[in-house]
Amino acid sequence: MLGLFNVAKSWVATPVQPFLSCVRNVSYLGNLAAFDGAVKGYKRLGRGPASGKGKTSGRGQKGQKARGKVPHWLEGGQTPYYKRFPIIGFKRPHRKIFHDVNLDRIQDFWDHGRIPLKAGETLTIKAMRDCGLLTGTLKDGVKLLGNGSETYNVPLNVEASRATSSVINAISKLGYTYTSVYHTKLGLQAHVDPDRFLLKKGYVPLQARPTHKRDIAYYSDPAHGGYLLKDRSLLLDHVGGSNMQKKKERKSELKRSLENASDRRHGDFAENKVVDLASL
Repeated sequence: MLGLFNVAKSWVATPVQPFLSCVRNVSYLGNLAAFDGAVKGYKRLGRGPASGKGKTSGRGQKGQKARGKVPHWLEGGQTPYYKRFPIIGFKRPHRKIFHDVNLDRIQDFWDHGRIPLKAGETLTIKAMRDCGLLTGTLKDGVKLLGNGSETYNVPLNVEASRATSSVINAISKLGYTYTSVYHTKLGLQAHVDPDRFLLKKGYVPLQARPTHKRDIAYYSDPAHGGYLLKDRSLLLDHVGGSNMQKKKERKSELKRSLENASDRRHGDFAENKVVDLASL
């Protein structure tokens, strides 16, 4: 009982001013309003001539502006800007768009123990996706950028779609390798989530090989760490072989006649009526 008496006494002894201020602040909630002139009211249109905006609602009579609106790009008959200037440059409609990842992000994940790999193992696109390095859509692959290459010291081999020269140099300085690997959209999905294909179709699609000259040249270049150069049996051993289909050259009539022509001055008796004594 003595303890309850002390608690009640301390509660009565507390000042009442904080409670009054709280009540005072709550009373203002019903009177909140914007400053004068901050909000402009809407003028009702078409409500009689006394309002000044009746009948035609301030749009006048007839015309494009009375019936609708003028397009934003209209320049009043003047030659528009998209016709005044020529088209400069070219963008390939089938160009690949990559998901950018910087080295400082990989370094931060490694320092905090968020990459579940041991030293010397390979950091693939699937491993990046599983540990959270890659979020959102993967687009056409992953490109590594060199932000943080000066302080990069992750002891891992790395595989990605593309990488800058500073990234390749930073990885090779540590004694590890970088490999550029080609993936189609289907192949990238199968690489990142093979279980989905196993459950749905019962098999995992094979990784496609590059077919365009640009891609073959890139993934065969040792400066880019191309995977085709490290395993030539994938593609390079089959390029230019005897089993390749030769392109048929379309020859003109004159070229065919010259190839079929004989070196003899005169033909035989069946072909020519002119007989040379030396040929008898």
